[in-house]
Amino acid sequence: MPILHRVLPSRRACAALLAWVGLGVAVARGAAGPDVTGTLPEHHLPALRELLETAGRRSPQLLAQDLERILAGIRIQGTDAQRLPNVGGGISYAINQTAISSNTSSQTRDSGGFYNLSVTQPLYHWGALQNQSDSARINALIAQKSFTLAARDLRTLLRRSFLALVAEKARVTAAAETVRLAVAEVTVLEEKKARGVASGAAVEGEKLRLRELRLDHGRLATEFEANRARLARLAGMRELPEAAVPDAVPAVLPSPDLAAAVVATALRDGARSTLEYEINDLRLRDALLRHEIEKVRLRPKFFLSAGTTLENSTNVNNNTVSQQGVQRRTVSVFAQWSIFDGFASRAAIREAVANRRAQERRAETEVEALLQNLQLLERALRLDAEQVALAEIRLGSATEGSRVLAREAELGNVPRAELERSRAAILQTGIRLQDARALLLSRWAELVALAGAEPNL
Repeated sequence: MPILHRVLPSRRACAALLAWVGLGVAVARGAAGPDVTGTLPEHHLPALRELLETAGRRSPQLLAQDLERILAGIRIQGTDAQRLPNVGGGISYAINQTAISSNTSSQTRDSGGFYNLSVTQPLYHWGALQNQSDSARINALIAQKSFTLAARDLRTLLRRSFLALVAEKARVTAAAETVRLAVAEVTVLEEKKARGVASGAAVEGEKLRLRELRLDHGRLATEFEANRARLARLAGMRELPEAAVPDAVPAVLPSPDLAAAVVATALRDGARSTLEYEINDLRLRDALLRHEIEKVRLRPKFFLSAGTTLENSTNVNNNTVSQQGVQRRTVSVFAQWSIFDGFASRAAIREAVANRRAQERRAETEVEALLQNLQLLERALRLDAEQVALAEIRLGSATEGSRVLAREAELGNVPRAELERSRAAILQTGIRLQDARALLLSRWAELVALAGAEPNL
């Protein structure tokens, strides 16, 4: 069963068809699919929402893509111009002097202003001009949807990068806390060394470990700053302050059942709600139109022409020459017929057929890959949800274990170093939880975007 429609619309229905493609699909997309409002990362991260809004206005990538959309709209005017009357003319002031070669003494002169004005209107080109206009409009829709596709991909990238930045900030904070704990432990060891309880080697070993921890913290902080700058440039912002990045990824996570519903909707309608399907469908329609245009390339083209002319007319009667201005008005219907063009039309038709078949195959392949990708994302989301649940359990266990050690340390049953190590373990477990949440949310946002279920796009 073919994935895309392969029936060429009639010329009268073309306007309604294009309106359906541009508007009707969007309405159907919003009505048929499951409601994902309130589940995307920007719904819980105001800084990300502001970042996405700014990128929609200032992103260099979108600005470049928007120029292509504008140019495609302008090309419609150039294509429609072929169906409108072509008006031309000229005006001159001339002095005309004429004589018979055997009797140059007999001369006549006529001077004054002369003009010509003509109007040519295409009458019948076997539908080629109409198909060219329809093709231009389809390409304008393709450019519009390509712009929307670029915006969608940019939003997906910004979400993933921002969530990774939040997890990275948590990693930097944990590294700073680890450094603080190491400094406190060095202080304790130095006091023990002063009392003769700890050896100098133990103190120096802990100082060396402190230097390594500070180095790791410095590298993490530098990379965090560089990633903030990269994200700001990608969104078209001057800078992204550190305060704009939250300290933690929100705990509100989408359910795997909702992801399954989104994927099931895309599978049920054959991905017709996705931008990839709509763009490929438009390209296939354009390929069909191109084939229709090339098929009539060698047929005669009919025109209607009207003109008026004031020109110089010379008459010779024996040895007498006379000149005078003559006004002429004409109305005609004529045909232009390229009977043989060296098999160029045959090659163009074969190329159009091959292009149509290639586009059909490309559309089927891309849709199949998209549906497969959606299913893989849905399966990965279930694993990510399990990873988040395990990380939350690990964090709860580490926190409770630290509380027990804190009580034992107050009673003197457990050394303070053991308590500090448990707190460091809490930091590392918290980092893993932040990474798991960021991965789950970014993957969920990507699935919603690919399935064409994003409400604000």
